[in-house]
Amino acid sequence: YVASHKQTYVPDHPLFVPLQIGTSLHEPLNGYLHDNSEENISGKNRSYCELTGQYWVWKNQTADYYGFYHYRRYFSFKREKYPYVIYDYPDTATLDSMSCQTDFMKIFISQYDIIVPEAENMHETAWQNYSRAPHHYIEDLQLAADIVRQQHPEYASALRSYLNGSKLYLKNMYIMKHELFHQYCSWLFPILEEFDQRNNWDKYHGNNAAMRVDGYLAERLFGIWYTHLKQTERIKTYELSRVHF
Repeated sequence: YVASHKQTYVPDHPLFVPLQIGTSLHEPLNGYLHDNSEENISGKNRSYCELTGQYWVWKNQTADYYGFYHYRRYFSFKREKYPYVIYDYPDTATLDSMSCQTDFMKIFISQYDIIVPEAENMHETAWQNYSRAPHHYIEDLQLAADIVRQQHPEYASALRSYLNGSKLYLKNMYIMKHELFHQYCSWLFPILEEFDQRNNWDKYHGNNAAMRVDGYLAERLFGIWYTHLKQTERIKTYELSRVHF
């Protein structure tokens, strides 16, 4: 699923599905799936960002594997080991250079339980990185961490390891098997719902970027979940470079 809040170019590719996020807050886009039908949280898009699309897919779509891109961030299936590379535009020639041919992608994906972005070394802890990032409040990450400890005490080791480490899995991008995707969403969204209830939203007044807090937190929560997954289950995983257009 290629998430976008506005009309943008999505390549005509059998595995790429345009998905409008925050549809309930905007005019529906032609040629897109919309995240405001059936069971949805589309109206929360200002704080949940691309997660309203991921929630909608979780509740309303069935697939063997689920993957999520942004309209200007994809995975490269070349076995490069960079956090991200930059290209101008996702045209056919560029996709071919990224090894995004349909048959190759299907074979590659089927070999793994989960594919995540190449870990990016921030050269500071996740705590420090969050505290220094624009429009972020460290008390939000502290509250989210407290909720993880309360709802899932078995994640304490992964939480300490990830938030005190310097390598982050960012951008809410991944490809994973059906069972893992449902496991992740069943873990993530109750944490964010509890955060929404306990958070002091007044501090974001007039700051639309800061309002995207649930999306920011999910980037860190995903890393905690993924770290725990690797600690506790035998899974086949691979890290791919992100491509920024």
